[in-house]
Amino acid sequence: MPTLEELRLFAKHHFYRRVVDYPARDGSLGVVSLGYESESYEARLRSYEGRFNVEVRGEISFRAATHRILSIGSSRTDAKHRLLVLAGVHGNEQAGLLAVFDLLESLDARRTELPNVDVLVLTPVNPVGAAWFSRYNGEGYDINRDFVRFGTAEARIVREVFDTFRPTFVVSLHEGPQDATFMFTNTAVEPALARRLLATLEAGGTALATHDYFGRELEPRGLAAPTRAMSWLVSAWAKVLKMMATNAYAEERGVPEITLESSWRSSDRFARLRAHSDLVMALVGELDAVNEPTKTGLTNPPA
Repeated sequence: MPTLEELRLFAKHHFYRRVVDYPARDGSLGVVSLGYESESYEARLRSYEGRFNVEVRGEISFRAATHRILSIGSSRTDAKHRLLVLAGVHGNEQAGLLAVFDLLESLDARRTELPNVDVLVLTPVNPVGAAWFSRYNGEGYDINRDFVRFGTAEARIVREVFDTFRPTFVVSLHEGPQDATFMFTNTAVEPALARRLLATLEAGGTALATHDYFGRELEPRGLAAPTRAMSWLVSAWAKVLKMMATNAYAEERGVPEITLESSWRSSDRFARLRAHSDLVMALVGELDAVNEPTKTGLTNPPA
C-alpha cells in the first residue's frame, strides 16, 4: 500500500497542471544535480552549427532574462524515418539534457552509416526550468501535462515541431526517483522493438529497473508497457482534467514514442547519461535498417 506521502506526491504531480507560480525547486525529490548551466549549454549547442542545422525554435522570457529552445537537426531530407528527441521537458532532469552532446557526437561519427534516419533534437524544452533546476516552467506549470490545452508556450513549440518535422518516431528523455532505468512505451511501439532496445541498453552496462516509480513490477525488466487499465486512466486524465503528456499526444497522432526514465538519485554521471545516448543510437540503428515507417514503428525488423 502506498503511504500518505506517496499519495500526496502522486496527486501533486498528476492532478495539477500548475503546482506553483514560479519555477520552484523541490528538495524532497532527492534529485542529484549534474551541473547543468544554461548559458554554457546553449553556447555548446551552437558550436555544432556546420555539422548540424541549429535553429532557435522559441524564446521564453523570465525575470529579465531570455531563455531559448533550440533544435539541432541532421537535415536528411531524403531520409525514410524522422526521429524527434525531446530533452529537458522537466528542467531538473538533467541527464537527458547533458546526454545530447554524446548523442550528437555519435550521430556525427556515424553519419555515413545511418543515411535513412533524420534526427531532430529539441532542447531544452523547458529552458527556464532547466536554468532554475526546476520541474516547472517560469509560470509554475508542468509542461508535460499541457498537451490538451496547450496553455504554455513550451507545449505550443513542441506541437509546432510535431507539425513541421512530422516525426515518425519520438524519444523523450526523462528521469525519475526509481533506483534504475526503465522506459514507458505507447501502444504504437512494437513490444519486440522495445525488448531489443532494452537488451542493447543492458549489454552496454545500463541497469534496468524491476519496478517503475508507480510500484508496478516490470516484465521484462525496464519495460513499462501500456496496459488496458493504464490506457483507460490516461484517457480519463485527458478528458476529465484536460492533461496529457507527450507520450499520449504522440499516440493520438499515430506516432510511436518511448519515454526513457533514468534514476535522478544516482551520482554516477556517466551511467545516467549513457542510458539516454545509448537508447537513441540503438533506435537510430533499428530505424535505419528497415524500409518504411509504420504506425507500429518498424517494418521488416532485423532478424
